[in-house]
Amino acid sequence: MSFELIHTSVLRDLDGQSGFGVAAMTHDLPRSLRDALVGWSDGSELDAVTDRAMSYAVFHVGGSTWPVLTCVTRCGADWSGRANRVAHHLVLEPGDRCIDGPIALARAFPFASDVPDVGVRSAPVLPKPLPLGDAPQGIDPAWFDLLADRVRAPDASTVAVRLPPGVDPVVLLAAVTAKLEPRRRWAVQWSTAASFHAGRGLPSIVIAPAHDAQALDLSQRAPRPRAAALAHQSVEVGTAARPRSGEQLAEPAPSALSREASTSTPLTSHTRQTERASPEPVASVSVKPWLPVVLFVVAGLIMLAALGVLLW
Repeated sequence: MSFELIHTSVLRDLDGQSGFGVAAMTHDLPRSLRDALVGWSDGSELDAVTDRAMSYAVFHVGGSTWPVLTCVTRCGADWSGRANRVAHHLVLEPGDRCIDGPIALARAFPFASDVPDVGVRSAPVLPKPLPLGDAPQGIDPAWFDLLADRVRAPDASTVAVRLPPGVDPVVLLAAVTAKLEPRRRWAVQWSTAASFHAGRGLPSIVIAPAHDAQALDLSQRAPRPRAAALAHQSVEVGTAARPRSGEQLAEPAPSALSREASTSTPLTSHTRQTERASPEPVASVSVKPWLPVVLFVVAGLIMLAALGVLLW
């Protein structure tokens, strides 16, 4: 069974008190969940230019996980003449989660925009979810794929975007949701405001004000995600072809041998050319070490023979 809780300023709430309190809720709503919903009804989603904000968040309360759709709306003055607002929370059971995701149900559910009748209610009757519909006009369609990739990334957190004038944030969120796998649509939180009460550990998409320079400007042309992916793959391929750091330390020899091989060939060729250019007679007239001794002995014998002839 799903639950709902409406928090606003009334003359007398369900607890018998005046001012902001629980005006209506489903019977058998767990007490821990009720207290948590009251804490999330402070109207912080509304700013000076926002009169209505819708959000989806996943909370862990009382040992259970609760998907919660919330709509906060300004509703004039309360019974005392002060500004009033109404925060309407819809807590969904697993069986009430449609395949199109929470945005499809949020577009169809009749959230309160005025102070309701005070009292305990039966379980809410959920309408048929509205189709996700066509993408909004005036936005580069590549943004929808890019935002879907951002929120499905393992390290995804909060993505803030700025919309062109006249674009309905709910229509934008429906276009992004349509790019997600059905099982992931309930795991991405979102808000039509710049801030909201979000659960921890899940990615979120928020609509930032026009002056937020840090947010993604959807009025501009989107980066080409396909080209960026191809460039990333090229970098991965180039990195994979290189040896790992351990291999570089273990195998220094091949790179050194490669450098030696690249320089040895021109040196050997140059040496052979030099040898061919050198005159060969240089090697043929080299003096042998015993030749002077033989010549000296022969000359001595000739002198002795000549001296003997003279004495004779």
